[in-house]
Amino acid sequence: DRRLIEDWLPVNEISIEAIRERNAASALPPINWLHVWWARRPLVVSRAAVAAGLLPADADREMFTSAMGTYPEIVADQAALDKAKATGVSLKQPVYVNPQRPNGRENHRRAFTHNLTPAEREWFEENRAGGSADPVVLDVTAGGGSIPFEAGRLGLRSYANELNPVAGIILHATCRWPQEYGNGLRAEYDAVSARFRGRVAELLAGVYPPVPQPNGDGDADGADGNGDGAGNPENKNSRIVRAQRYAQTYLWARTIDCYECGREVPLSPNWRLSGKGDGVRLWPDEGKGVCDFEMVKRAAEQSEGTVRQGIARCPYPSCRAASPKGYLAEQAQAGRMGHRLYCVIYRDQEWGLTKAGRESKTPKTRRVFAKPRPEDDNGETVAARLAELMPQWDADDILPDEPKPPGDDNRPITYGMSPWRNMFNPRQQLAHGYCVQAFRELVDADADAGQLTDVRRAAWCYVALALDKLTSTNSLLCRWHSNRGVVAGTFDSHDFGMKWSYSEMAVTIEGLGLDWAINDIGDCIGEVVAMAGHPKPATNGAEAGRAELIAAGRPAEDDGTAAPKSEVTAGSAQDMDLPNASVDAIVFDPPYHNNVNYAELSDFFYVWLKRTVGYIYPDLCRPYLTDKVNEAIASPARFREQAAGQGQSAGKLATADYEAKMGEIFRECRRVIKPDGIMTVMFTHRTTAAWDALVTGLIGAGFRITRTWPVKTEAEAALNIKGKAAARTTILLVCRPRGDNRTPAAWPDVEEQIARAVRSDAPALDAYGLKPTDLYLAAFGPALQVISDHWGAQRASAHPDPARSENPFAVTPTDAMQVARQEVSRHRAAQLSQQFSNVTDPAARFYILSADSVGGDTLEYDDAALMGRVAGLELDSREGRSLVVKNGSRVTLKRAKERQAAGDIGRDRAPATPLDQVHTAVVITLDQDTAAADEWLRMQAIDRNGDAFKGTLQALYGALKPESGATKPEERDREALGNLHRRLYGAEPPRQGELGL
Repeated sequence: DRRLIEDWLPVNEISIEAIRERNAASALPPINWLHVWWARRPLVVSRAAVAAGLLPADADREMFTSAMGTYPEIVADQAALDKAKATGVSLKQPVYVNPQRPNGRENHRRAFTHNLTPAEREWFEENRAGGSADPVVLDVTAGGGSIPFEAGRLGLRSYANELNPVAGIILHATCRWPQEYGNGLRAEYDAVSARFRGRVAELLAGVYPPVPQPNGDGDADGADGNGDGAGNPENKNSRIVRAQRYAQTYLWARTIDCYECGREVPLSPNWRLSGKGDGVRLWPDEGKGVCDFEMVKRAAEQSEGTVRQGIARCPYPSCRAASPKGYLAEQAQAGRMGHRLYCVIYRDQEWGLTKAGRESKTPKTRRVFAKPRPEDDNGETVAARLAELMPQWDADDILPDEPKPPGDDNRPITYGMSPWRNMFNPRQQLAHGYCVQAFRELVDADADAGQLTDVRRAAWCYVALALDKLTSTNSLLCRWHSNRGVVAGTFDSHDFGMKWSYSEMAVTIEGLGLDWAINDIGDCIGEVVAMAGHPKPATNGAEAGRAELIAAGRPAEDDGTAAPKSEVTAGSAQDMDLPNASVDAIVFDPPYHNNVNYAELSDFFYVWLKRTVGYIYPDLCRPYLTDKVNEAIASPARFREQAAGQGQSAGKLATADYEAKMGEIFRECRRVIKPDGIMTVMFTHRTTAAWDALVTGLIGAGFRITRTWPVKTEAEAALNIKGKAAARTTILLVCRPRGDNRTPAAWPDVEEQIARAVRSDAPALDAYGLKPTDLYLAAFGPALQVISDHWGAQRASAHPDPARSENPFAVTPTDAMQVARQEVSRHRAAQLSQQFSNVTDPAARFYILSADSVGGDTLEYDDAALMGRVAGLELDSREGRSLVVKNGSRVTLKRAKERQAAGDIGRDRAPATPLDQVHTAVVITLDQDTAAADEWLRMQAIDRNGDAFKGTLQALYGALKPESGATKPEERDREALGNLHRRLYGAEPPRQGELGL
């Protein structure tokens, strides 16, 4: 009963489509912009994992590729695109050829948009393996819903389980309601959201100051704009006959009193407003102790930033003092951190004349940066209105007053933004509070009129999601993205990053603010409904037809082609309400160790959702805050007190807790899966500690790994990837319930099997074009597969690592991963330089292989130590300490100049290793030139043509890759290495290190 995923998977095609799915923000799947979630797997990967796990190994591979929405030629198309980028030659034809229109101008649509054709659906239903006529798919930690959503699109019954109530609401909105209510859901949403929009506009009347309208000179009455000039006869836009201005965004700087002089300091890391040079100049008034603001057009005219790394710099010429560390936090906690409005961003719409002399139907839009007028900061009016409303709002629980609990990211507490309502300025609080008030008023009106049907309840929940979209782009943690010209949301990174200057959205602006959020969710509903299998209705805009859709509700079965209803279950994955042996396939994407603290972050949304969705569906929002005790992540914050009392590491206690919880989850999976069922686990993490914890729990629960696949899932431009050595690849671990077929063996035999498996898999891994970081991760797959078959293997003697106190004779996943690293290291050494593969010096091997793997990024200390053992170097030795800088639990490689500054190398010191020789030559080249370095090498009688020196130089040149986000020291080192090679050998350095790996 082997399945397709155990024998074959079109990894390259799926990887290309996964990156296509993620590399354009404007073309993301609709479920991605339904609501923020921090870790959604690409839909194409999710569909492939589900489908290939249920098809037999001999299934038609061409039909499978088609059903996935991709095509075999995409690999060649991607290669052509990569070549064009490398050579700078533009492709004149579409990059991804549409098989239906090979000579057309359009690209092949992204794979996630493909709904199975009737022929593909029939083929899939006829060929499903496992003997079940109605197979069940389970995702035990469903999160953003990619896996159950794709299971539904394949026509399968699915259970989506989630502990987190925010994710639970997202799952209903993604997987259940679109399937259940079909096209009637969008029609109902349009109806209730229109009423909601109107009511909010009534409540917010007068909250935002009147906007000065453009006059004849291009600016607005009373505003200092920097527009092009509507009506200016010398301007190319002089044919403009009508203009309308809207206040789009207000930019605020947090303020503190200078530590030395006591004057007000507006805080901002920079004063850029656009990528074209627009910005702000500060004019400090020494006498009044405040700064005035001027809008400027050139970057050279902008003031320098006033805060960096939590240290404020006074802008007043007579002071210029820097604040002591911790001073900003002290000011915030004492309630002395204020804010100043320093720019209003307007959106101008301008109507010109057509050639026929008529007014154009479509206006041109432009952005204007203006100095604030006194009336733009109407804080006193807002405060008075809030004071009037708060007694009733407190009674009705409108604004979130829950305190933010301490956690791994305490910046909201540190800077005075707890309780949660304090993450919003008073005007934002007023606007969002009115939204909650309007929501409840209208829901109550529907209930009183007997119109709160099931489909309407669901529609109101989507309105609540629109409010979440609004709050996440209108908080004190939002910034103005000057290069893109947009507001970056609260979670533009996976944390509560402090914003010293923040942006406030004008909620009632036409087409933006609340309009944008509501329209965005409406479009999302329409697309998700269509992807769920409901054909788009052929509407002509007639109100009667729309009313009919609303009245009918249009349940899924009426459409005939819709997917079956998904079940969403709320609770711990360690104890699910499912019968024994009831699930055919488990596919899930578990929490990645310490990557994202979901519960801590999602409280930001939950405190609002419990006041909106919880008003309609109380069962979805029962907890006070999200459950952080039962969440399976490695959170050191939860163990700090225990660690301090026991003299242990909070990080290690957190990892042990994560391992225990994952073990419980896998044991529950073992309980509910059928004996012939299949489980696919998607996992990616750079650290061996995370892998060890996951795999120990998996194998210990009674599973064996039958196959692994590395699939690229992260775009290079992703915020958590760009310029970093982060993992770009997700490893699919294909598992089966293990019976009594374990064959424990002696460690030397298992070790040799792992080495053979990794060596055998290396050519296939090369064919996937993986980055070095991902190559090491991908090699874990075959290594872990072997150890799962020999679980329980023992060493003849205790492991030398003293940390293994529980059972020093047990063979662990870390042992297998160390062997895998050893084999990949040999493989990479040969690719970096043929001569380097013969270099035996441990320091050179450790340094160069680490630089090749992570570049200038940091390494977990345990992983660096593991790489050291692979190379034969003890990281705690004097030689090891001379190569790295340790910062807590992380280490960074020292560059050549850093080693010189630390006294590890120098022209007056005898080099101890080949790496010392090369680094000293690099330093002399940087300080003087290659001739001086050449002379030093001669004086030291170093054999420049031997493997030790030449191999190290060539390999280090290949390991430093500026194109992968190298730091400036790396770039300088690499340039010096290249110049040295030309001087010493009269040739360019070999390009082995610049293969596509």
